[in-house]
Amino acid sequence: MKFNIQTLMSLRGAWSTFRGNHPNIVPFLKELLQKGVKEDLQIEIIAHYPDGEELKSGIRVKQSDVALFNSLQNLM
Repeated sequence: MKFNIQTLMSLRGAWSTFRGNHPNIVPFLKELLQKGVKEDLQIEIIAHYPDGEELKSGIRVKQSDVALFNSLQNLM
């Protein structure tokens, strides 16, 4: 996979803007990772659209998912 430095810099800027617009997301993720992501943990996401429609999804963490969350913790 080839990395384009310009794309990476653009993503860095976009991430910085996102964090500024949504300051609670990073502390939430840090707390989640600090408490530990363990097998059978349930994570739910709900999107509320302006027209009243909702989109919901959720996962129950599997043992095979734990390594991914541990890798994310190392990035943060």
